[in-house]
Amino acid sequence: MEYFFIGTLVVTNLIFIFLYSYYRKKHKENVQFYLERQFNEVLNSMHQAILLFDKKGKLLFYNRYSEIVLLLKTSNLGQTAEEIFNNNKFNNDFKKGENYKIFDITFLNKIYLVSVYKTQKTFSNNKVETIITLNNVTEDRKIEETKREFFSHASHELKSPLTAILGYSELVSLNMVEKEEYLEIIQRIYNQANHMSLLVEDMSILSRLETLTEREEFHEIVNLNKVLKETLYTLEPFINEKNIYINLIEEQIEYKCIELDINKLFKNLIENAIKYSNDNGSIEIRLYKDNEYVVFEVKDEGIGIEPENLEKVFQRFYRVDKGRLEPGTGLGLAIVKHTVIKYDGKIDIKSEINKGTTIKIKLKV
Repeated sequence: MEYFFIGTLVVTNLIFIFLYSYYRKKHKENVQFYLERQFNEVLNSMHQAILLFDKKGKLLFYNRYSEIVLLLKTSNLGQTAEEIFNNNKFNNDFKKGENYKIFDITFLNKIYLVSVYKTQKTFSNNKVETIITLNNVTEDRKIEETKREFFSHASHELKSPLTAILGYSELVSLNMVEKEEYLEIIQRIYNQANHMSLLVEDMSILSRLETLTEREEFHEIVNLNKVLKETLYTLEPFINEKNIYINLIEEQIEYKCIELDINKLFKNLIENAIKYSNDNGSIEIRLYKDNEYVVFEVKDEGIGIEPENLEKVFQRFYRVDKGRLEPGTGLGLAIVKHTVIKYDGKIDIKSEINKGTTIKIKLKV
């Protein structure tokens, strides 16, 4: 009886030890499963492409965002990054002691900033040796390129008047100018300095317009007819110089806006039409309301624009006829474009060579 009791106690203890070991192991597995599931959910919630690769460089895991933006499928599992993206930049070995590298790639017509990390962590019982993240930087790279082009063009545009000012000033300082030439030289220096001033002003306006991220709330009610008449008055000397006939057709319109924005828009469009019109030509200007839009239309009978260049006229420093080198900052229509964007508007441009150009601007009411 005593031996039976001892035997039962031993068996009970053994069963208890077995059950304890079993459930402890099961608990660890459940905890590990829960943690890995939570880890997956975290990765899948991130708005960043994340890919995990094993020590052989084969894809083990990709998050939901990668599936959406990179169009990855289960068939990509087991492939290398070089095979997935068809780019040998992923095949570059890490340098000694290096655990991180970064580079750009182009994939599906977008630019991605790629970060590659070395790690020793485990995931789903597979050794994860490499983590790759991809961030869409297409817009950032475009902005950087635009800035580079802008500063390159701006420095070029500023260099010409600055060179002229320095040259004329040097002639004066060295007493190399005849008395009767002084007034002419001073006028030339003034003209070049004025051109630089206008260029800097336009660059400042364009920079302000390009940095707007959302539509502003406008509280000032502006009489557009008054602004238009003031603009035409300022441009009168240029209109008279080329003997241009202005055919003005307008409705009385009041509009919530910033007056300076509309003034620059009117001025740039009309001034552009005058520049590229022939002497004794005519320009038709229309201002009217069309449902939810205020419409401003300028039609000239000038040199016109080649069809392939129609979109380019709104680029910075683009000139329709570079050979004529018409005076101006080269930023007028770029300012028009970004002003239209600011007011949720639309631009329509039509042109025929030697017959003229019509630009129609619609601003949201």
